[in-house]
Amino acid sequence: DWFGVALPEEGIELREAGNTKPILCFGGFWRGQASVCLQQRLTPVVYRLDMIESFDRAAKDAGVVADVHLKVDTGMGRLGILCDEVSEFLEAVKKFQNIRVDGVMTHLAAADDPAHEGFTKKQLNNFQVAVKALREHGFSPTYVHAANSAATFSYPAARGDIVRPGGTLYGFTQDVLSPQIEAPSFRPVMSLCSHIMLLKQVGKGQSLGYGCTFQTTRDSLIATIPIGYADGYRRTLSNCGRVIVRGSFAPVVGRVSMDLTLIDVTDVPEVRLNDLVILLGRDGQLSITAEEIAKTIGSLSYEITCGLSSRVPRIYSDL
Repeated sequence: DWFGVALPEEGIELREAGNTKPILCFGGFWRGQASVCLQQRLTPVVYRLDMIESFDRAAKDAGVVADVHLKVDTGMGRLGILCDEVSEFLEAVKKFQNIRVDGVMTHLAAADDPAHEGFTKKQLNNFQVAVKALREHGFSPTYVHAANSAATFSYPAARGDIVRPGGTLYGFTQDVLSPQIEAPSFRPVMSLCSHIMLLKQVGKGQSLGYGCTFQTTRDSLIATIPIGYADGYRRTLSNCGRVIVRGSFAPVVGRVSMDLTLIDVTDVPEVRLNDLVILLGRDGQLSITAEEIAKTIGSLSYEITCGLSSRVPRIYSDL
């Protein structure tokens, strides 16, 4: 029923696309953005009194009472009010007549890791104490929420009134959820594709790409594809990544460049110019997942998908 975004700019983009659902801005807003948040009907997450003061002032000028969600830092150490400062903070919030605390939230640091179960439970206990303090100070939040993807499946008590799945919305499970639960049968929903723009026969012993980091060990057929690290295809996949062409895996050879990548298609039958190249996704029984790419470069699936730049065209399908 809600959309969650990091920044007001992302919320505005959703509004301009015609989205009318409630939008929660997890990072709050910068100075000078209070009025636009109201105009675009964006609900900010707040964690500083000066934020609330500026939002209250903008709401008063607009003649409205504005909703906010209050964030409590129960152990993540990033954004949020420290647990032992919640009561003092709430007393200060009471003076703002044009603000309604409609939600309270926290974020769990290690809900995906069974080794930190005790820490996660401590966070949830701290959060319940904070929620109780809100009610004791006269606040009645409609929404109480603490569950990210991992907690949604491993800690039912964290779900509250809203769950905030991230990677699981994309079908990720391997590096997102606890290994101790039965992984849901999700299907990855994102693919990344390109096409062969050049095919070139090169002899044995030929160096390829920047730094001469790859040298052919046989006569080879090398394809160039128009995608590189400026598009979000990571440079760390140089000489270790792979793609799918015509139902066969083909290795990335040489360094991934800013705009171009080389692949060895010597063993790909009947490969042709303009053939589809799958860098992330599935072709029949073969697949390359975000989790696989992340493992190859020592990262996680979130970084792979979030790292795709805006110059990569997005095509949306119901299939």
